[in-house]
Amino acid sequence: MTLELLTVAETIAALEVDGLIIRDIDDIPAEVGLRQSLLIPKPDYVTDFVMERVSYGGASALIDVTYTLNYRLLYQSIGAERALTLTVWSGLVDMVARIWDAFLAIGVFQPDHDEIVEVVPLAPFNMGIVNDPSDRAFYGCDLAFQVHEFAR
Repeated sequence: MTLELLTVAETIAALEVDGLIIRDIDDIPAEVGLRQSLLIPKPDYVTDFVMERVSYGGASALIDVTYTLNYRLLYQSIGAERALTLTVWSGLVDMVARIWDAFLAIGVFQPDHDEIVEVVPLAPFNMGIVNDPSDRAFYGCDLAFQVHEFAR
């Protein structure tokens, strides 16, 4: 059994969402620019890891794996607008919807002949004020994506 975590992470980093830069775990900037929207992995990047055996066979048994990849959306820096206005909320929600569309377009993919991978967006949380790696405040939220690797 081979986990496809690296392939999934690279697939996510390669997604194109208008107005958004997506970074991989090894490409997180120490400080985020003030005029860009950015999606970065959180420090607790991989959570809820579960392995479930789905066949007999000892070492050759098939195993399905489920885990959650956690990201932070830094939509707009605090100060770019005077306050968290309806316009900022509307833009933030629209950006989340565009990110979901990009993730749903991934759908189910087959990185090799032994695995099928599905990526499912989960509801955003911590919507409002979040911090970048340098502790600068942004309007944004945390996003999670559940990954299912189905052995075949």
